[in-house]
Amino acid sequence: MTISVNGEKKVFEKEQMSVRELLDTLRYKEGFAVALNTTFVLNTTYETTMIKEGDVLDILAPVQGG
Repeated sequence: MTISVNGEKKVFEKEQMSVRELLDTLRYKEGFAVALNTTFVLNTTYETTMIKEGDVLDILAPVQGG
């Protein structure tokens, strides 16, 4: 499957995977938000939200400022 992660094309052997599986594969731990096809995903649903061919995933870190 080919998906876009933060604007970069990535290829995975699986046809689909959960958000949790993808985050583990990419070695993300915590302290971020995830949007799948421009819709934010609750962290409580990472294991049940499935990513499939052509999806767009954005992993956003908090930004401090004033």
